[in-house]
Amino acid sequence: MGQSTNEAVFFMKDHAVSRQMLFSEFEALLDGLSSIPEYVDEDAYAVYSVIGPYGDIEAAVFFKIYFDEESHADTSWNLPVEKLAAVSGSGPDLGGGPIRLACRSQCSINWHQDDLWDPDMNPGANDLLALRRAVSANRLRFRFADKPEGEPVGIPTLAKDDVPVVGGAKAPNVVADIDADADKRIKLARLLKEQRLRIRTLEMHKERAGQELDREQRIVIHAYKNEIQALKQSIEKFKLTNEKLQERLSSRNEQYIDLQDKVSNQSRVVDELKERLKHASSAEREGLEKQKLEAEIVLLREQLDRRDLDLAYRDEREDQLRAELEELKETMSSGPSSNDLVETLKEMEVVYVAYHAGVGHISMTSNDILRYAENPMAFVAEKARVSEKTYRAWLEHFDDPICHEVDSSGDRCHNRVAKCETPSDFELGISDRCDLHRLDI
Repeated sequence: MGQSTNEAVFFMKDHAVSRQMLFSEFEALLDGLSSIPEYVDEDAYAVYSVIGPYGDIEAAVFFKIYFDEESHADTSWNLPVEKLAAVSGSGPDLGGGPIRLACRSQCSINWHQDDLWDPDMNPGANDLLALRRAVSANRLRFRFADKPEGEPVGIPTLAKDDVPVVGGAKAPNVVADIDADADKRIKLARLLKEQRLRIRTLEMHKERAGQELDREQRIVIHAYKNEIQALKQSIEKFKLTNEKLQERLSSRNEQYIDLQDKVSNQSRVVDELKERLKHASSAEREGLEKQKLEAEIVLLREQLDRRDLDLAYRDEREDQLRAELEELKETMSSGPSSNDLVETLKEMEVVYVAYHAGVGHISMTSNDILRYAENPMAFVAEKARVSEKTYRAWLEHFDDPICHEVDSSGDRCHNRVAKCETPSDFELGISDRCDLHRLDI
């Protein structure tokens, strides 16, 4: 790049600049001389920027770079960011004219497209505005010159000799009209380019969001299929167990009926012996008494057998119920807890996406989803780099930008105030107050 320009690399996270360094420091990072502890076995989203002598961004390349388990950058990374910055197409105007922009949806070298990413340009989550704010803050201590005062560059003007003279007094008006038309055409061309880029970026975001949604749906469908299969197996198992129980119950019923028949027959024998004893002689009575005693013994034995059969059936049923109870306990104890489910989804590399005003779409890993579920507002406020109280106040202001000053009677002022677009720029008592009630006035 030219001698009057500066080169820097900005690392982005949650639509904000999390770390910045000179390009020479980034080259040392590639040589393994340093590391970035906050990146462990993941891709970092970074921006190579060319900054002009007046502190304006001239070019930006939005690229990805992998960091290993020891937080060292991928040594095989060799994306020609300087070349991409030099040959890229025009992008939005960040204050110093249209920048040269290289991203996934606008890459002049096709085979490098997969190594780039698209900046988010949604209100409240604009990566380009975050980049411009970081450059304006100038924490890297670049020496910028003051912009010279004068006519804006890039608007063509006509030379004096080229002005068509229809009437001497009307010539200045003709020149002014031509300059105004040229200015409008240039602004319109820039606006069209910015809108085309925004459309391409939104299409890429939509495509990726659709792919993520399809992937999540496939995972959910697969989980439901597994659950249905497990339920089918349980049903088949219960059917088989039920059939066996029915067979055993039928066998027990047959045995019970046989015993009842035997008891009934033996009871009749005893009754017959009793009747014969009434009419028998003393000699016969002794023999009949003996037969009666033997018949009663047989009857008692058969009754005991029936009682034993009942007890055995009851014990068997108790054992079966205990086994089913233990199986249910084992199923419940071996079932996935919330942490186990999160770990399973983590292994599947499921990414959760939520949208909140002021931060846009938030991508969450499995480690983040539990914190998000406990307190979504606190989680979003952390992503917006403000306190939960400030984020809630900003959200109320964003939905209805009025003065929140309360008078002695408890009524609000309700004067309209300028809407603050981002939570990080919102100040309690200032952004939500009109000029009459601002705390800084």
